[in-house]
Amino acid sequence: MTIINSILSIFKLTAGGICIFFTALLCGINPKNELKYRKKCSKFLISLISSNVIVEGKFDNTANLLIGNHTTNLDIALMETIIPEKLIWVAKKELGEIPIIKYMLTKTNMILVDRNDKRSVLKMLKEIKERTNKGLKVVIFPEGTRNKINPKKMIKWKNGAKGVAEKLNLKVQPFVIVNLPFVFKYKPFRIEKQPIKVIFLESFYPNENPDWFEKTKEKMQEILDREYKKIEN
Repeated sequence: MTIINSILSIFKLTAGGICIFFTALLCGINPKNELKYRKKCSKFLISLISSNVIVEGKFDNTANLLIGNHTTNLDIALMETIIPEKLIWVAKKELGEIPIIKYMLTKTNMILVDRNDKRSVLKMLKEIKERTNKGLKVVIFPEGTRNKINPKKMIKWKNGAKGVAEKLNLKVQPFVIVNLPFVFKYKPFRIEKQPIKVIFLESFYPNENPDWFEKTKEKMQEILDREYKKIEN
């Protein structure tokens, strides 16, 4: 059964890759309908890996900056699936070096940033202000990258999200993704469908608490510890 599951998982990966390729192409060719293409592709991708998506807490549609833990490359598809509105993703510049992905990102108002370039960071700040002024919601992973060794623990947060929220006085809503990285098994590689959970925390303005950045990270890690303890038991 494990071998059969591995073969089926490779087919799933292939199907997912094809879906992403054509979605990127369609978004670039017809950006007016990009939201429809993105949502459909995201739902398809999540259906390949999850038996059930559980949402706890309430998404605040008045929040304009969402921050969450980064677990896999499918975090984006997961959030696109459960939030009906258009999301603006802040991504590392390396994604823009992939031709078809760059084509989609530039046509759909996504934001690419080089964290080592101050001019790029200033440009990011300007672009986020432009997007949020239009009523769009921006999503940032403060970790910047995934914890590939232990996805149950968040790594150190970068200060970019803090600076953006405080300088633009954006309403922040944190979210926590649970169990997504563990649908992927290795030796041999396979995908085992499991429930995936997204927990929305209360939204707030940064000026309400000067220690919000550190406290939010602590609260999110507490939630991760609690949820994984439930799963293990």
